[in-house]
Amino acid sequence: MTEKTKDARRTGSDRAKSAARKIVSATKTAGKKLGKAAARASDLNNDGNVDRQDAKIAAANTKRVASKAADKAGALAKKAGKHDMVKDAAAGAAIGAVVGIPLPVVGPVAGATIGAIAGVVKNMKSSGNRQGKAPAKKSRS
Repeated sequence: MTEKTKDARRTGSDRAKSAARKIVSATKTAGKKLGKAAARASDLNNDGNVDRQDAKIAAANTKRVASKAADKAGALAKKAGKHDMVKDAAAGAAIGAVVGIPLPVVGPVAGATIGAIAGVVKNMKSSGNRQGKAPAKKSRS
């Protein structure tokens, strides 16, 4: 081997090591910055520490949001439950689930689904509700 080839190899090896060191350094710096950002975002009471107090605040916020969502869902379900089509679908689902229990291929879930569909169809075919709309309110005269 010539002296020139050895120098070229060392230079290439040195360059690779240098690049690897730079990548490691950049990765460590990025990791530290991300860690600090995560700590700042998690410090909900701004006391400089991520501790149980921050967890309590996060739990309270989660509970508040979940409670509001549950209240909205309950109000929506209550409003929907007054509709005749929903009542017929629920009744059909209940009957279908009971009928589907002893049937090995059908089962209660499929039975409930089929029953709910049957309830909706029944509601749509009933007199005064041909298009699946809620019956018109009677006027107070």
